[in-house]
Amino acid sequence: MSDTIIWGHRGAGFRDVENSMSSFKRAVKMGVDGIKTEAQLTTDGEIFLQFLPYVLIEGQKRLIKDTDHETIKQIKLENGESVPTLHDLFKAFKNKIRYNFDIFKVETGIRIIEIATEYNLIDKVELTKPVAHTKSADSLFKPLRNKNKDITLICSLFSDKQISDDSYILLKQMKELNVQVINLNHHRFNLEVFNQVKKAGFRFYLWGVLFKFFMRKYLELSYKGQKIDGIYTNYPDKLVELRSNMC
Repeated sequence: MSDTIIWGHRGAGFRDVENSMSSFKRAVKMGVDGIKTEAQLTTDGEIFLQFLPYVLIEGQKRLIKDTDHETIKQIKLENGESVPTLHDLFKAFKNKIRYNFDIFKVETGIRIIEIATEYNLIDKVELTKPVAHTKSADSLFKPLRNKNKDITLICSLFSDKQISDDSYILLKQMKELNVQVINLNHHRFNLEVFNQVKKAGFRFYLWGVLFKFFMRKYLELSYKGQKIDGIYTNYPDKLVELRSNMC
């Protein structure tokens, strides 16, 4: 059986209202190994799980970082649920699954580490620099690593060229920052980059995997004894079923 981690993107992906508790619960019921979502920090230190950095209040955009948690809890998703918090997620699933959070700000990551520590879940949490993060990697990763020596850090990338350019200098930089995972857009996957990433000692994830052809390809892949370590998908039920059939 493949030991590749299946990440439910924003919960059950396209199968439910993204980043809702019902979607998270549905994904876990499907059999995912972990939830991949996005984290936003309020002005009073609460973590909400939402992609956009703002909410709409009376038709006006308000940045979450400038809003308190009580105000955001009044906002309803399209299914009538409140925007979930990190506490909601941890209380629902505890140590039964893994957790993966896209973060743009150091303060958000530090707060996640603090809350995960309260729940004794540091070994279950992974923090990701998203593709759209435009500042230097060290500006995000260094403070997080200084905060906690064990937290798993992930560098998400759009192109294989970001890895292979300048004789794979990015891998050297990530190693110096003690980043453990490289996460690549699956459309830019190639065996040479995969081999170099694994040879350098990183785990290798792929994001944006939607179709069964690619799901099967990545689950079955074994190159020089190495496997894909994790797959992000908006169709976790399909991926779980394929993996189960490989037993």
